Amino acid sequence: MLVGQKPRRRRLGRESVAAGAKAVAGLIGIFALWQVLVVVLDPPEFLLVGPISAFAELLERPGYFASNTFITLQEALAGFALGTALGVLCGAALHYSTTVRSFLYPALIAIDTIPKVALAPLFIVWFGFGFESKAFVAMAIAFFPLVINTYDGLRSVPHELQELARINKASRWKKMTKIEFIYAIPAIFSGAKISISLAVGGAVVGEFIAGSQGLGYVILLANSQVDLPSMFAAFIVLAVIALALFFIVDRAGRKLFPWKNHSR
Repeated sequence: MLVGQKPRRRRLGRESVAAGAKAVAGLIGIFALWQVLVVVLDPPEFLLVGPISAFAELLERPGYFASNTFITLQEALAGFALGTALGVLCGAALHYSTTVRSFLYPALIAIDTIPKVALAPLFIVWFGFGFESKAFVAMAIAFFPLVINTYDGLRSVPHELQELARINKASRWKKMTKIEFIYAIPAIFSGAKISISLAVGGAVVGEFIAGSQGLGYVILLANSQVDLPSMFAAFIVLAVIALALFFIVDRAGRKLFPWKNHSR
């Protein structure tokens, strides 16, 4: 087993590097196409600017963008952490309690259909204009994918494993921790990969409603001044943040359930 694991790990490492290289090549291609369109169409600067102008703005004011990026990143990570904890707990409650599922599941679906932008002012009223309100907006958006994926992951445990636990007279706690949640980990991390990107968007939504700092505020300020280079620079930073966090969560998931990668 130990001898076979090394080539497998090297193969998975090469696959990860190749996937990363393709992603970078794709981004470079998008930026190149964007710049070519701007050069060919030559639109006014108040309508569209190219990535060169956006990157020039980033290089001209690195401290300004870095400080606001740090604020948005803190809000997004706090919202993601809260959303993950509550989402997993709520998904588990839906699975293990018929009563909770009967009453809570329809309500969650109904709440999920409400645009989260509409909920943002409510969080501002409850938690004020500071860090907390933006974090709770991010949490509200990141919460639902984890609820659904946790619930679906726990429901998808094969009947054979359930029967094996019954035959071996496993306790409810051991059955939950040794079989059900282990089997549900891939589904939970699939939801987490969606939620981490949504949390970044949620933090920006909160900054749109009541922000005096952060990338959402940068975008609003640039919009009021018709400063498209700053606006597109903020868009690029947000995309990089969301992409980086997505790959971090994906990497963590691969470390926690390597058997899924080996079975491919």
